[in-house]
Amino acid sequence: MLFLFLNLALDRMTVAFEMGNGIISAWYPPAGLQIALLMSLGLSYFPVVFFANLISSQLIYHQSPFLFGTWVQELAITGGYSAAAMVLRRILPKDAPFRTVGDVFRYLSVAITASIGVASLGALALTWEDPKLVAEYPTMVMNWAVGDSVGMVSVTPFVLVHVMPWFVRRANRNGLGAGTQSPAEAQYTARPLKRLSAVESVAQIASVVFAMWIVFGSKFGESYDLFYLFFLPIMWIAVRQGIPGVSTGILCLNLGSMVMLRIYPEDIHHLAMLQFLMLIVALTGLSLGTLISERQLSEDGLRASEERLRAIVSAIDEVIFEFDNNGIFRNIWMTDTSVLNLPKESLLGHSIAKLLGEKHSATFRAVFGRVATSGRGESIEYSVGYPGGKRYFSGHVSPIYSPDGQCRTVCMTSRDVSVRKQGEDDLRAAKESAEAASEAKSEFLANVSHEFRTPMNGILGMTDLVLDTEVTAEQREYLEMVKTSADSLLGLLNDILDFSKMDAGKMELSPSEFPFAAGLGEILKVMQFRGRQKNLEISWQLDSHIPEILVGDLLRLRQIIINLLGNAIKFTETGHVHLSVSIAEETANEIRLQFAVQDTGIGIPEGKQAVIFEAFTQADNSATRNYGGTGLGLAIASRLVTLMGGKIWVESKLGEGSTFHFTAMFGLAHPESALAARQLKSTQS
Repeated sequence: MLFLFLNLALDRMTVAFEMGNGIISAWYPPAGLQIALLMSLGLSYFPVVFFANLISSQLIYHQSPFLFGTWVQELAITGGYSAAAMVLRRILPKDAPFRTVGDVFRYLSVAITASIGVASLGALALTWEDPKLVAEYPTMVMNWAVGDSVGMVSVTPFVLVHVMPWFVRRANRNGLGAGTQSPAEAQYTARPLKRLSAVESVAQIASVVFAMWIVFGSKFGESYDLFYLFFLPIMWIAVRQGIPGVSTGILCLNLGSMVMLRIYPEDIHHLAMLQFLMLIVALTGLSLGTLISERQLSEDGLRASEERLRAIVSAIDEVIFEFDNNGIFRNIWMTDTSVLNLPKESLLGHSIAKLLGEKHSATFRAVFGRVATSGRGESIEYSVGYPGGKRYFSGHVSPIYSPDGQCRTVCMTSRDVSVRKQGEDDLRAAKESAEAASEAKSEFLANVSHEFRTPMNGILGMTDLVLDTEVTAEQREYLEMVKTSADSLLGLLNDILDFSKMDAGKMELSPSEFPFAAGLGEILKVMQFRGRQKNLEISWQLDSHIPEILVGDLLRLRQIIINLLGNAIKFTETGHVHLSVSIAEETANEIRLQFAVQDTGIGIPEGKQAVIFEAFTQADNSATRNYGGTGLGLAIASRLVTLMGGKIWVESKLGEGSTFHFTAMFGLAHPESALAARQLKSTQS
């Protein structure tokens, strides 16, 4: 209903301003209103526009609804405007119809083309009803097209920018379902670009009124065509207020001109000049207003981006530098000014050498050049001198690309890592101190163990000598207890000495050729004796394809096997202990053997199986009390296996026994040594 009322009122006002015996109108504002409605709310309002035009034709122009020409004329008008609106909805941005100058020219081109088409068809319908008007057909088309064009360039922008956003918001708020949002609502609002003072606002209004008075009412204007004065207030408004202000100014200028023409009539020649001038003034104002609005929106976007950048910098607590490829400071963003040893203003426009000195700046310039060339970021650490001492920073350099795709500047984000650096230095010093202490401990243990072993060998030797003499049964029992205790202590000292050597990195293998089966047999005979003392069955099985002579450290292999078999016997009360050796891998020069020691002892909990190979560790603390030992045996065996190029692991279930596996790499003996070993074996047989 509001649209119907406005359309009828504007059409009636057009008739009131007609000149030249009622055949010429300087503008036709209903055309601008209808285009704005169809652009904003869509072509679904075609029936509303058609109905409004039909009512105006009857009430304003007194045309009969029963004439064929009336229907053709109204269909031509409504159809032309609808086609123009459909094209404009496609070619103009949905969020803002006048975003760029190109949008203004596209709008004006479509509007003028539509007005010419509508005028041609409408005038043709009039001549159909009254053939006497055929001679005036070109003049009718021209006046009609120009009047519609002026209405479209003055009314439509104002309605799109000011009226339709308000209408859509109000309709949606009242639940009327007004349709889609106005194209202008998202980008342009009915407010100036900046808040003007009351004096300037009044001055702008006064300039429009004054220009119209000079052109139409003054005697000076009667002598000269001063229509060009209309450009001045429109350009002032456009520059200061952009699209929202200039759209209002153009509408007021057109409306005021119509009122002045009513008061001070002009001849047909001047009226035609005024119509074309109004088109040019509107085009100039809209173009300039669009440029100003576009620039202001860009500035707003830049300010918003800068605010976001400041917020990001504040959130990440880093300094952001922008350098050109020559290392010149272009910009600096920071939240804590204390991170710079010089004021920001003294750095901008100067080389990075001013901050870091020539020596370190060369490194940065090289990094900037590489980043700009390759497009890949790089990290760099640097230090800066301050009155209180050096501070350390970690920076990351990234390329910044300009719109043409070239990298002319780089960005470096920098974070103060002085606390971390100090922590790293303290940690490094603590590590070096711990390593030195560990090495000193290892050397001390090695020396002390060696000093202990020398007198202990003397004790064992003298005990053996005494046992070879005539002693009583009680004395022999005591001496054997001394020898057993000394043997245990010597074994413990040997373990400590070996572990100390390994911990100090001084343990080395002494590989040599040895008969594998024979050497293993000697070890197993000793372990069989220990097994018989606990009524355990000790067995072994060797792969028959294992070469007779291998190259390796038999002493260390003996130490590993004795340790594993000794543990198996110690932790097994009933059952058996079995050793198996098989070939895991063989090459032309080397062979990898896999050993497995299986027992039926107490087993190891699954959660403890990973820690038993660590020093001073046993599966259960009670094992130390029940079975003795220091927990060094498996740790030494594990490290010896590693020296032999193998690995060690265990498979066990609590209460069901354990199987210790390890692999070791051995060299293959020369054929002559293997042949000599076979001949010696056959001779002994």
